[in-house]
Amino acid sequence: MRLSQFKTKTFTDIMNRTLSLCVTMLLCCVAVISSCSSGDKWHVKATVDGAEGKTALLEVSDNGRWHIIDSVKIDNGGKFEFGVKRYAYPDIYRLSIDSRSVYFPIDSTETVTVTADYADMERNSTISGSNSADLMQKINAKIAEALAGASAKDVVNDAALKRSLAEMIQHDWSGITAYYLINKTIGSEHLYNPAISFDRSIIAAVANAYLNAKPDDPRTGLLENLAVSNRRAYTPGTPVNAVEIYFPEIILKDYNSNEQSLSELWDKSKVTVLNFTAYTAEESPAFQLVLGEVYKKYHDKGLNIYQVGCDPEEYRWRMAAENIPWTAVYCSGNDAEQLLRYNVTALPTTFVIDGSGEHLERVEDISELDSIVSKYL
Repeated sequence: MRLSQFKTKTFTDIMNRTLSLCVTMLLCCVAVISSCSSGDKWHVKATVDGAEGKTALLEVSDNGRWHIIDSVKIDNGGKFEFGVKRYAYPDIYRLSIDSRSVYFPIDSTETVTVTADYADMERNSTISGSNSADLMQKINAKIAEALAGASAKDVVNDAALKRSLAEMIQHDWSGITAYYLINKTIGSEHLYNPAISFDRSIIAAVANAYLNAKPDDPRTGLLENLAVSNRRAYTPGTPVNAVEIYFPEIILKDYNSNEQSLSELWDKSKVTVLNFTAYTAEESPAFQLVLGEVYKKYHDKGLNIYQVGCDPEEYRWRMAAENIPWTAVYCSGNDAEQLLRYNVTALPTTFVIDGSGEHLERVEDISELDSIVSKYL
């Protein structure tokens, strides 16, 4: 543009353009603020048949204690809604009407939808809106089904039910629903009882997963303390001088069909490497080489290895395990709970257990195994 053309621009033209720019910027700011405001909240939309005119409470869990954070009167159609500030970490909430409640999780979800019947909210309700909500709905439905045909005491002692519920959370041990399950109470008793070996292993699996995946989550410290205190609890009648084990037990058979206990090997060691692997996997030779070098270097200083073979065919495992110098055991499909206890989702998976049993460290990179082992010796 030539200078003469620029001079022909009037004061009004300039002001109009300036005003237009200001309006555009203002609209952008409003949009951003509106977006941020919406993103800072999550919503629960509920319909509870038979609850018209009653008051619904929204409560949040605080380590087993429930606090009311909002309330609303239910309209004539049984509908109501809450909008709640989003916090940094997932949490468990419940809708309560009189003495009836429906539980649901909030993670990254924007909206959770709840439909229920006031007459039987716990058993006749549907939760949707996220994978966590769907999973919690299935868990609660399974527990409600069990309670329909048995007493609370029988349900708490139902080993098959607890095994089935644990399998439902095994793909996300560090999820909010896993936390919910191990803290679930039936009547006045916890569903997962730390005095029972299997239950204790599930509590430990969730605690370990949180420790590895969510070290800054406020629940992680609580779970860690819960797991440690529970492992110390043991069953009634346990001698005071019994060995305190701070990790889930594994007892599997070796090449000669003799049972080998992880805790017994640990008791003889200063440091124990626990490894889940498949000898037939493509990367196995290179992995075994590193493992062998660490074993040779530190075995005389107190290192032992407990290696769990998870090959699909036992005879292939036996061919590879025959000449291994450390403890090698086989995990068949019937023993898959051993993997479940340690949150094993891929092979190989390796842990280092220190001499006190209080530190169970997952090895993310096999090249770091040497330094981790030496740290605990």
